[in-house]
Amino acid sequence: MGLDMYLFSLARIEGMDYVEIHSVNMRLRELEEKQNDIYQKVKPHIKHFEEFDMSWKSLMEEVAYWRKANQIHNWFVENIRNGEDDPCFTEIVTKQNLEDLYNLCLKVLTNKKNPQDSLPTRPGSFFGYYGYDDFYYMQIEETKSIVENLLDNFNFKTHYLMYQCSW
Repeated sequence: MGLDMYLFSLARIEGMDYVEIHSVNMRLRELEEKQNDIYQKVKPHIKHFEEFDMSWKSLMEEVAYWRKANQIHNWFVENIRNGEDDPCFTEIVTKQNLEDLYNLCLKVLTNKKNPQDSLPTRPGSFFGYYGYDDFYYMQIEETKSIVENLLDNFNFKTHYLMYQCSW
């Protein structure tokens, strides 16, 4: 067990809002069996995955992953969940959110004084280490690279970006 954190991409589908698309994704297998109109509408956006002798289909695709980067999780909780943390949640992330996180990563990496003022750690039973040491800065550097790549390459007009955690 531990804090696992993801960013997922979900295609925007004409005539459907985020909630509808996310709901369809949760019922994809059932809809595939029925081959109804909704399934036909989302079919071009279905991704096929295989890993560890398992295969599955989804409308969502993982674009980033962190493990026990509690300072990054804390940032998402405070900035997209208004401080409300739950063991498992999914929230939409905007381009502005990513730009804000990227700028904070730069600030912390440039001036290593008082990192807790910009990206504080978040205590939790499964959240890992809370110190401000080399591991903390390595996670900030990793996050900066992930976010920089997404800002350069992610298409917010055609896809939703979602943060998801579990702990």
